Amino acid sequence: MKQPELGKKILELRKAKGLTQEELVELCNINVRTIQRIESGEVTPRSYTIKSILEVLGYDFKEIQLTKTDNEVINPEMKGKVDYLKIAFFVGIVYFLLAFVEGVFDFGLWEAGEGISQEAAPWYIAVKIGIMLTFGLFTFGYFMLSLIKPNIIIKAASILLILATCFSVAADIYGFNNASIWQSVQFSKAILFGALYIVFGLGLIRYQSEFGSFALVTGILSIISGIAFMSIILAIPGLFVFTIFEILQLVLLYKAYESDAGKIQNPRNLDIHAFG
Repeated sequence: MKQPELGKKILELRKAKGLTQEELVELCNINVRTIQRIESGEVTPRSYTIKSILEVLGYDFKEIQLTKTDNEVINPEMKGKVDYLKIAFFVGIVYFLLAFVEGVFDFGLWEAGEGISQEAAPWYIAVKIGIMLTFGLFTFGYFMLSLIKPNIIIKAASILLILATCFSVAADIYGFNNASIWQSVQFSKAILFGALYIVFGLGLIRYQSEFGSFALVTGILSIISGIAFMSIILAIPGLFVFTIFEILQLVLLYKAYESDAGKIQNPRNLDIHAFG
């Protein structure tokens, strides 16, 4: 059975059972958006998804023959974007580790109120450049995600975050030998990145239909971090929330990769039986 006939059949079976879409998704352990798209004929689900739905509806899975359509597969030119999500995830781990080293340097500068010694300066610069590169590659993964799963807020926020990081690293390197300049830069960075992470969090929340409550929680933590940074006085406590956010951000990116990579099929194998 092809779409949209498959969607109509599932819709009829669901109504015959007296179930709402919300009740059906709870029984099938899938999200509402998926059911909506299946019933409307927008996508052709994978075999195990069909089997899960039909079992709940009391219909024999083997009675439905399915021909996959282009709706089910990611366009071949999107494969590179999907593969980049995995690369961005691993680069993000490197960035996450470097951020702790950067934090040690920055905390030392803030507490000492003076410039870095000549011996430590090359290491400081190397860490800052490493942060700029790894953060840029990691965050570009979210730009790619916004192309795969359209999200204008994530698309804009990710690019702005990359640009802001480049400018902030340049400012840090320029001012690390002048405590007054360096501390002024940190205040400006807190406000700038706070605003950007609030916007980024709003974009993540829009992915709730794709990734459920995980995207919602990650987006909320991003917003809380942003508000804390912008307040300045809550910036230090906000770093603890931000650390949790970044861990969830890494996991979300990998979940996105797994979700989309699983949909890439060989075009030569499009015609199959759902029970085959």
